[in-house]
Amino acid sequence: MTFKNIIRFACEEYSLELKRLVSGLTDQDRRFVPHPYSHHIDFIVWHIARVEDHWINSFAKQDIQIWDDQNWASKLNLNINLDEPRSGWGWTIEQVNSMPKFEFEKLNDYLNQVRGCTDEYIENLNEFDMNSCPDKTMPNYSISQMLAHIVVEQSQHIGQISYIRGMLRGIDG
Repeated sequence: MTFKNIIRFACEEYSLELKRLVSGLTDQDRRFVPHPYSHHIDFIVWHIARVEDHWINSFAKQDIQIWDDQNWASKLNLNINLDEPRSGWGWTIEQVNSMPKFEFEKLNDYLNQVRGCTDEYIENLNEFDMNSCPDKTMPNYSISQMLAHIVVEQSQHIGQISYIRGMLRGIDG
């Protein structure tokens, strides 16, 4: 088994788990916040997609993000002022609470496009690429570190969604 297979399996597993976890949730369920200073599932799913788009396209490929290239801010009615890295990282609770509502299926479309881009990127990697540091502003951060970060971060967010879903639907919900 190659490193590519392991990374793809990890990405596929958290993608399938994400789909399972949001399945059957209402708009209201996805906007539930378990504490006044926490975020909701819509924010988490958007953040998952934005983080992956940022790391794969901006960092690894040194290219325009799908978010910008295909004008997803307008498609999702999220034409909000976003500071870099424009992924929700570091947002205040006020910013999370003021996030406009959007069509969740459109967000899934964006997430699927990002996932396809990630799969294609991984397919074209070789062993040499794994140690490269494409972003001159982060000279000690390699492609392998970035991919490990994506898998760990996305898995953490899947756990958050699972926890919120469990609060709403119970352990078997």
